[in-house]
Amino acid sequence: METVRVYKVRMYDIQNDELRVYRRMATEQGAAMRAGTIVEGSMVEISPSQLEPGMQWTARDFSPRVTVGFQRQVI
Repeated sequence: METVRVYKVRMYDIQNDELRVYRRMATEQGAAMRAGTIVEGSMVEISPSQLEPGMQWTARDFSPRVTVGFQRQVI
């Protein structure tokens, strides 16, 4: 099965003038596209189908531990 590595990404929040962890996980290429930096130790392998169609990142508030069905808990 093919997998893709995604990471938590830290990006600059212009509204609050601070660095924040992005609500989406992204591939290395996706992080670079958004001018973000990868959070060390946050790598997770997922199926490419879990990325947004045609993009290098996941949906907002993506939880890699929930792969099927409705997400019932916040991790």
